[in-house]
Amino acid sequence: MTDAAAALAARGDGEAFETLCRALSDDVWRYCHALLADTHLAQEAAQETFVRAVTAIRRFRGDAPARVYFLVLARRACAAVLRREQRHTGHDPIHAGVEPAAPGHHGRVELDLLLDDLPDDLRQAFVLTQVIGLPYDHAATVADCPIGTIRSRVYRARERLIAGLAIADEEHRDDR
Repeated sequence: MTDAAAALAARGDGEAFETLCRALSDDVWRYCHALLADTHLAQEAAQETFVRAVTAIRRFRGDAPARVYFLVLARRACAAVLRREQRHTGHDPIHAGVEPAAPGHHGRVELDLLLDDLPDDLRQAFVLTQVIGLPYDHAATVADCPIGTIRSRVYRARERLIAGLAIADEEHRDDR
């Protein structure tokens, strides 16, 4: 559905472009939030992604799925937002101890915190493949690295998350 809408949008169909943006908005938001770990900056990057898409969609050739195309735009938008933020504030918001928005479920909060503690490259690979659900080859395209690197990063991210969840679970048992 999204690829067909992207092909129509590339030829100037505004309604198809709107449909495409609505279909991809959740994935773009999750990816931006995973990369930036800040709700405000993620909203800014997601919005910038769709602004960029207005002109970029004309260059969509269908070599990769539209979802991948938009996530590449999102990665670039995140980088631009970070550069602007660093210029304005003089610090790196990702590594400044910014707390993520806390969901209501306790286990989910722990997982979000553990994801935020992952190195950027591991978090990106994990979110692309395990949260957004991209195939590894598409995640490699978005991250601009070889597929073997994505596989390795996802493996290492899983190991760290499992270890972190085990520690958190043990701490909760001790608190009872």
